[in-house]
Amino acid sequence: MRIEIISRISIRAVMGICLAVLIVGLWAGCNSTASEEDVSGSDVVAIVNNEPITRKEIKDELKLAKRKYRIQKNDVLPPEQWILLKTNSLNELIKQALLLQEAERQGIKVSRQEFMTYLEMSQEGYDKESFQRSLEIEEISQDSWNAKQNDILMIKKLTEEILTSKIQISEKDLLEYFKRHKEEFQKGEQVRTLHIMVESEDEARRILKMIRKGKSFSELAKDHSLSPEGKTGGDMGYFETGQMPKEFEDVFKLKINKVSDIIRTPYGVHVFKVIDKKPERKMSFEESKKQIHAKLLREAQELAFQQWLEEIKQKSKIIIKNEVLEKI
Repeated sequence: MRIEIISRISIRAVMGICLAVLIVGLWAGCNSTASEEDVSGSDVVAIVNNEPITRKEIKDELKLAKRKYRIQKNDVLPPEQWILLKTNSLNELIKQALLLQEAERQGIKVSRQEFMTYLEMSQEGYDKESFQRSLEIEEISQDSWNAKQNDILMIKKLTEEILTSKIQISEKDLLEYFKRHKEEFQKGEQVRTLHIMVESEDEARRILKMIRKGKSFSELAKDHSLSPEGKTGGDMGYFETGQMPKEFEDVFKLKINKVSDIIRTPYGVHVFKVIDKKPERKMSFEESKKQIHAKLLREAQELAFQQWLEEIKQKSKIIIKNEVLEKI
C-alpha cells in the first residue's frame, strides 16, 4: 500500500492518526475521479486510487459521528477529541471508498427492486412526514440519503458474496464451543404473565377491584389494556430476569395465579398476573446451537473482513492532505 502524506504533519495530527479507529456508519461518497495533480486543491482531503475525498464528505461524516456519540451541535470538544473524531471520519471514508471500488471491480450490481426493498426497510417505523423531518434535522437531502443506502447495500452484497458465502461453521465447531463454554448457556428463572396497561392509577385500581371479585384477567386485558398483547388477553409469554424494565422485577416474586400491585413506569400503569414459572436451568446443546453459530459466524466474518480489507489496502494508493484536515 502506498500512502503519501502531503505537507508537514502537526504533533496533534500525529496523535489523532495514531489513535484512529474505524467507527460504524457509512456516508455516500463522491463518485467523480481526480488525477494526482488535483490533490493540491484546497477542497480535497484525500485521494483513494484517483477518487477524491472532499471537505464536504468529511463534514457529513462528522455529523454522523456526532450523532452516534450524542455530541450536541454546539458542543465544543477538547482539541485531541476533535482530532480523533476527524481522523475516525477520514478513516471511515477511505474504507468506504476502497470497498465501493472493489465492488465495482467485482461487478457487484444493485437492482432497482433490491434498492427499493432496502430503502423501505431503512425507513421502517417512520411515517413519511416523520422521516422527512428527521432528514431535515440532520441537514441531509433525500438524494444523499438514497445514495447512502445504495452504497450500504452495495458493500453488504460485496461482503456476502466474497466473504460470508465462503465461511463454513461445522457441527463439530459448534459442539466444541459448547463443551468449552457451558457456563454461557443458562436459562434464568422464567415467568409467564398476563399484563394490563392503562393510563391512570384510578383506572388500574378499578380493574384490580374487578379482578379480586373474580372477573377474568384475560377479558379485562382485551377490554382495557393499551399494550399490544391486550387483544390476545394480555399474554406476554415467558421472560427472564433482566429482559424487562427493572420496575417489573418484583413480578418474579409472585406465586402462580397471583396478581401484582399497581406498577408505575414512564409508559403507563401496569397490573400483572403470573400464570406459570420455570426454574433456572442449563441449556442443552440443541437449544444453544443457533446462538453459538451466530457468535462463531460473526467472529469469523470480522476476522476475514479485516484480513481482506488489509489486502485491498496493500494494493491501493492513498494520498492524505493533513493540512486540509487540520483546518476542518
